[in-house]
Amino acid sequence: MPTRNAYIAATAVFLATYGFQLVSLFDPKWVQYKSPEPYYTEANYGLFQKCSTLTDDCRRFPQKSWGDCDQDRDSGRRVNLCTEWRVASVFAVFSAFVGLWVIAGLSTVLYTGERWITTGWKHILGLVGIFAGLQVVCMALIAHVTQTSAMFAHHHYGLSFIFSNVSWVLSAVLALGVALYARYGAQGQIALE
Repeated sequence: MPTRNAYIAATAVFLATYGFQLVSLFDPKWVQYKSPEPYYTEANYGLFQKCSTLTDDCRRFPQKSWGDCDQDRDSGRRVNLCTEWRVASVFAVFSAFVGLWVIAGLSTVLYTGERWITTGWKHILGLVGIFAGLQVVCMALIAHVTQTSAMFAHHHYGLSFIFSNVSWVLSAVLALGVALYARYGAQGQIALE
């Protein structure tokens, strides 16, 4: 059974994890393109928008009206950029909502009686697993599009992609740590406090 201190530590780690996820959700730097010198331009693709130094503005991404969805239609590639990108965005947003549930669950466990402290970790673990799983699907879809779409030739992953990976890895480590502590910590086999 995790103690109150274990829940406090788990809350601190999860808040950091959730912060990484929120930055990756809103910062438009999942995929980047930087042109070589002397004509330096940069294009950043986020989950919801594309920002370019060439036009010095941001626009919604992907959009059919800008031809974003037509890049791979005639090339024979097995990718549907618009569909996969939008599905990835939906998974990222759902992950953010599940993260709010995790925070609410951790707060509930911390501020209620002993009954929730002894059994609440099972529910928290499930939510953290869902939180991480949704991010993994989002990351995998963006990686698939980036690697297979002709639109992203000579592009590389940006900080938001890295932050998303850090977030789900930290979530998985947190879930594993809480599960191990809940299973073995009370028996004295693992001393985390």
